[in-house]
Amino acid sequence: MVELNWMVEYVTFAVMLGLSTAVGLYYGCVDGKQNTVSEYFLGGKRMSVFPITMSLIASHISGITLLGIPSEVYSYGTQLLILGLPNAIALVAIIYVYLPVFYELQLTSVYEYLEYRFDANIRGLSSLIFAISLILYIPVVIYIPALAFNQITGLDIHLVTIIMCAICIVYTTVGGLKAVVWTDAIQSVITAISVVIVTVLGLIEVGGIGNTIRDNQENGRLEFFKMDPDPFLRNTFWTINVGTIFGTITMFGIHPGTVQRFVSLPTHDKARKSLIYFLIGASSVMTVTGIIGMIIYSMYKDCDPVKANYVKSDGNILPYYIMDVAAKYPGLTGLFISGIVNAALSTMSAQLNTVSGTIYEDFVVKMTTVRVSDSTASIIMKSTVVIIGCICVGLVFIVEKLKGILQMAISLGGVTNGAIMSVFTLGICFPRANTRGAMCGMLASLGIMTWIVAAAQNAIINNELKFVQKDISVVGCPANTTFKNQTDYSGLYRMNEDVYVSPDVWKIYTVSYMHYNTLGSLIGITIGLVVSYLFPTDRKIDSKLLAPCIRKFVYSERSEQKKFNRKASMTDGNPVVQDSKL
Repeated sequence: MVELNWMVEYVTFAVMLGLSTAVGLYYGCVDGKQNTVSEYFLGGKRMSVFPITMSLIASHISGITLLGIPSEVYSYGTQLLILGLPNAIALVAIIYVYLPVFYELQLTSVYEYLEYRFDANIRGLSSLIFAISLILYIPVVIYIPALAFNQITGLDIHLVTIIMCAICIVYTTVGGLKAVVWTDAIQSVITAISVVIVTVLGLIEVGGIGNTIRDNQENGRLEFFKMDPDPFLRNTFWTINVGTIFGTITMFGIHPGTVQRFVSLPTHDKARKSLIYFLIGASSVMTVTGIIGMIIYSMYKDCDPVKANYVKSDGNILPYYIMDVAAKYPGLTGLFISGIVNAALSTMSAQLNTVSGTIYEDFVVKMTTVRVSDSTASIIMKSTVVIIGCICVGLVFIVEKLKGILQMAISLGGVTNGAIMSVFTLGICFPRANTRGAMCGMLASLGIMTWIVAAAQNAIINNELKFVQKDISVVGCPANTTFKNQTDYSGLYRMNEDVYVSPDVWKIYTVSYMHYNTLGSLIGITIGLVVSYLFPTDRKIDSKLLAPCIRKFVYSERSEQKKFNRKASMTDGNPVVQDSKL
C-alpha cells in the first residue's frame, strides 16, 4: 500500500511537469511562429489579459514565496503580512508614473529607454546589472523547491535541480513568450489549487481559523503594528511598508519581464487592468501562504519540528507539514510539491525569456553592426536561454551555503534593485537629471549595497549575526526525542530585541534586509540629483520620456507638440530621441 501511494505521488508530479513541457513544444513546433523577435519576445502583441495576469502571478509567486513566507511567519510572526497598504501605494505609482511611459514607447527592451533618456553607456551598464541580478536570483528559485522535493522523496538535490532546469530550458527555448505565458497560467492554477487544499486540510486539523488565530495571538505571534521606526529591527510596520513599496515598484513597474508582458497586450487599458488584477492576485497568494505559516505554528506549538530534529531548519517546515496533513490522501503530496516546483519553473522560465531578450537587444544588437534575420535572432536568443540556464544550475552549489529563504532572496535582489530603481526614477521623474548624475548615482548605489549585503551575509554565514525567533515549545514532544542544542549566542551582544551581533560587525551591516531596496534607491537618486545639479547640461528632453504627471509641470501642450516633432539635436554628447517609437 505504501509503495502504491508513492507511485501515485510520482505519477501526479510527472503529469504536472509534463503539461508544462507539452505547452512549450506546442508553441515551438505545432504553432510554429516563434521564429521572429516580436513573436518570441512579445507574443506578436496578441496576448490577452487573463493569461498575462496569471503569468505575472505565477512568475512572481515562486517557490521562495510558497516556502519562504510560511517559514517566515512560523519563525518570526505575522508582521510581514501587512501588504495591502504598500501594494496599493506602489500600484498608484506604477499606473500613473512608470507604466504610461513604457507602454507609450512600445520598447522591445525596457533598457532602450535609458539610451534615449541618457546614453548608450547607461543602457549597457543597467542591462548588465539586471542580467547579473537574474543570474544570482534564478539559482535561489531553483534550489528552494529542489530542497523541498529532496526532503519528501529523498532524491539527490542536485539531480532534482538538473531535471527541473532541463524541463524549463526546453519549453522556454522552444516556445518563447507564448509558451512562458501559457505554462505560467497552467502552473498558477495548479499552485493555487494545491495551496487552497493544504490550507483547508490544515484548518481542519487544528479546528478552524478561530483556533489558529487564538494560538498565534496567545503566544505573541499575531502582530501587524510594531511601530518602532528603528531601521535595525528586522521586521516592523515601517520596514515592511517602506521596503515593500520600493520593492513592488522595482519588480512590477520597471522589471523588464513585467514590462514585456504589459507591452505584449494590445491596449494600454488592458495593460493597466492586468497590473491591477496581478497585484490583487499576488497579494492574495502571499496572504494565504502567511495563513499557512500560522496554521503550521498552531499544529506544532507544543513540539517544534526544528528543535525536535524532525527537519534540518525552518526552511523545511512546510514540506514536513504537507507530509503530515496530506499523508492519507494519495496524490495530494505530489500535487503540492508539483505546485511548488511549477511555481519555480514559471519564475525561472519568465526570467530566462526576459534575460535572453535583454542580452540580445542591449548587447548583441548594439555591439554588432551586421543585421541578422529574424530567424537568426531567434536562434541567438534561444541559445542564450540554454547558456544562462546552465550557468544558473552551477550556481546552485553556492546558494546551498546561504541561510534564510526569504531574507536570502530579498538580500540578493537588494544588491542591484536599488541601482536600477534609481536610474529609471531619475529619468522618468526628474527632468534636470543628466547622464553624469545617473551614472554616478547608479555606481554609488551598486557599490555601497554590494558592500553592505555581502558583509551582512558573510556575518550570517560565520554566525556573527543572528536573529531572534519567536518562542517555541517542545513540551509536547515524545519523551525519547533527541533535541537540537539551543542557539548559541556566546561572543555576541543583543543589539535590539531582534538581533544578536558580534562586536566586530559594523552596525550598518545589521540594517533590516527589507530596507536594502529603499537604501539603494535613495542613495542612487540622491547622488544622481546632486551630481546633475553640480554639473548641469542644457540637453532638451523629449516629453514622452517623462511621466505624464511630470510633463504637465515642464511642458505646455503647445511646446510639447513642437518638441515631439523636433529633429534630434546633439548636446551633452547624446542625441535627443529621433526614433519612430517616439
